[in-house]
Order: sequence, then structure tokens, then C-alpha cells
Amino acid sequence: REDEAGTLSRLFTTPTPLAAILGGKFAAIIFTLVVQILVLLGASALLFGIGWGRPLSVTLAAAGLIVAAAGFGVLIMSFTRTTRQTGPVMGVVLTLTGMLGGLFTTAIPNVPGFFDVVYLTVPQGWALRAWELCLEGAAPADLVLPVAVLFAFGALFLAVGARLFRRRFA
Repeated sequence: REDEAGTLSRLFTTPTPLAAILGGKFAAIIFTLVVQILVLLGASALLFGIGWGRPLSVTLAAAGLIVAAAGFGVLIMSFTRTTRQTGPVMGVVLTLTGMLGGLFTTAIPNVPGFFDVVYLTVPQGWALRAWELCLEGAAPADLVLPVAVLFAFGALFLAVGARLFRRRFA
């Protein structure tokens, strides 16, 4: 919307560093995701009695999910040019990566073993692994690898997205 209205390109003409502009947008995304996760975790615990596991483990899994999702969002948005493209692009990309990450096959018994490798090619697979560990009552130390990978995905996606935005608004 900001690009279509011209406010984003005007913002980029100010002496404000691009990193500060995108950092502010990234912070807003993270705040929104924190609120969403808190609501979803709280509502699912209250309404469905889901015991998500140890609080520190859940906090780590949530942090990894938030960073990866925020970076992924910035990356995907860097490819869209209009608000009309946003829905289809987000829908297709999230559906495909969700399928690759195993989000649609968790209830299917006897999934072939090679899918365990395929799942880990996208952040959704690592997030699923972190949440499964939480549900099993894993200690925070058991979540170090999945959370580190989620943070790495988030940082990579943010860096690539920022580079694409920089090129686009240069």
C-alpha cells in the first residue's frame, strides 16, 4: 500500500537509512506476531486444554517462529509490486512451503521417511519440529538446533528481502 500511495518511495528519499526504515517495519511485524502467538497459545490452552510444555521451551519455539515468519514475510513482500498481488503470492508461497514443511501431513500415519528430510528444507518444518518437541515436554536445550535454524532462516530472509527492497527503491 505504501508503495502504491508513493509514501514508501518518499520515505526512502529522506536521510533515514534504509536499514532503519526496514528495521521499523520488521519491528512492527514482530510485535504483531508476538500478539498473535500469545493469543493463539493462550486461547488453545484455555479452550482446548493444550499443555504446550515447559514455559522456557515454548518461549524459545515462539521466538524462533516469530523471527522466521517476520523475515519470510519481508522476503515475500519484496517480490510483490501491488496490493492485488499480495494475496495470491502469499497464498501460493505459504501453501507450497507449508506442504513441504509437513504442516498438512502431521495426522497421516506411515509417511515415507524421506519426508523427514524434505520437511527440513523450509522454516515451517523446523517450526513444526520445535513445537512437537515442546508438546513432548522437551527441555530448552533440546530446542537449540530448531530455534537456531529458525533464527538463521529469519536473518537470511530479512537480508535478502532488504536487498531486494534496496534495489527496487534505489
